[in-house]
Amino acid sequence: MQQPVEFILTDGYPQDTAFLQSLQQTVCFSGHRSDAFSQETLLGFPMVDILKTLLAGCIELALQDGFRYFLDGLAEGVDLWAAEYLCYRKQYGDLPMHLIAVEPCLHYLENRRSGKDEMMQYVKQTDALVTIPMQGKYSFLRRNDYMIAHSSRLICMICKSEGGTAYTLKQAIKKRKEIHCMNVGSPDLLFQFATQFWAEEQDMPHTAAERYAYYQQYSDTLSVCRTLLKSYAGW
Repeated sequence: MQQPVEFILTDGYPQDTAFLQSLQQTVCFSGHRSDAFSQETLLGFPMVDILKTLLAGCIELALQDGFRYFLDGLAEGVDLWAAEYLCYRKQYGDLPMHLIAVEPCLHYLENRRSGKDEMMQYVKQTDALVTIPMQGKYSFLRRNDYMIAHSSRLICMICKSEGGTAYTLKQAIKKRKEIHCMNVGSPDLLFQFATQFWAEEQDMPHTAAERYAYYQQYSDTLSVCRTLLKSYAGW
């Protein structure tokens, strides 16, 4: 039986621990780095804008379903995409919500060689910074274990069946968590999503502000997101 993952609340940051007693209202994220995804366009839309808009839709669905706490692992790619949208939504949105950053190891942020400024921009807006007090190659997996243990839903964007994201998805399945999985390795999912914009001659949102404004105006698109997630839940 796997032992609970130890953690500390990092000094110098807010230490709102309400999420520890709010499992049924807590979501976590997993996904690859940016370079794992296609850099091409689809129906004339940049792939990164499609992915970020679909991810924002999943966050909106979580809020619609009553989730209010969001655990973010601070990895480049999907984690930072989620943090970008969550920070905007937290500042300008109409619902109370909380962002919890989870460092995979001691001194992770201060020792970053790339992406540090972007990460710190989001960390400054968190309600707590949790650190897994260990070092070594397994610390990232323990970080993922921690987030799964303290969440009831996983929002996952995946395109390959190996690596940390695949591990996290398997753990979520094993722990019987609710899973909103986007298998973006399947062109059908992204094509169906992008078709909604192409058919209505709408631009794909490019910024967090544009994504928020889009879902406020076109909330019906969330039902499309939910249908696509159900279709690919069996990754």
